[in-house]
Amino acid sequence: MDCSFHMNKQSYKLSFVKYLIILTIFMLFGAIAEWPNGYYTILRWITIITSILVAYQAFEKNINWAKFIFIIIAILFNPIAPVYLSRNSWLPIDIITAIFYIFSLKLF
Repeated sequence: MDCSFHMNKQSYKLSFVKYLIILTIFMLFGAIAEWPNGYYTILRWITIITSILVAYQAFEKNINWAKFIFIIIAILFNPIAPVYLSRNSWLPIDIITAIFYIFSLKLF
């Protein structure tokens, strides 16, 4: 009985992360439009949290490409020590990052 509860709890955690990834994907694609600065601040926080969770999962499953990519994404989107780039520079980064998140859904 404990095992099935543990499986359900684990399944719940993974589905939460999956929904967080989907939210991050939509927000990254949404960054194509112009928004107030608050949107991009929230985007940074959501992206760094999601990238840390995906990187953690990649370490658990020993998936090297995902470890590397999502650590880089966490550094790039870090809201505490932000990387400042022009809007034109961020657009392709946001799109490429969203694509990596789409591939990361296979991890969950």
